[in-house]
Amino acid sequence: MRRRSRPAPAVVVTDLREPLIAVHRRMIRTRVVLMAIWILGWAATGFVYRTGWLAILILVVTGPVLWLAVFLTGQRAAPGPRVPVDRRRRALTPAERAAPGEAAGPR
Repeated sequence: MRRRSRPAPAVVVTDLREPLIAVHRRMIRTRVVLMAIWILGWAATGFVYRTGWLAILILVVTGPVLWLAVFLTGQRAAPGPRVPVDRRRRALTPAERAAPGEAAGPR
């Protein structure tokens, strides 16, 4: 019986110019600020609830309109060159090297 050869290891390619964690933090920070502005808009609406059109205008401008403006005017970095990720950097920590009670993760 003939043994099957192992498949070639996968090549992982990235085009990020900075670590993914930095990109994710910036996205979350932006969304938290936008949500805080919208919540302040809801609070301001409570003071002008008798003027219905003004309350609706405040909610729409501090919510969907602001989010759309940030999305459309946001600075998007052009993707960098596609380079292979070093095999050692994407390898998981062996279970024997992981701290007790912790999951294995990137080095």
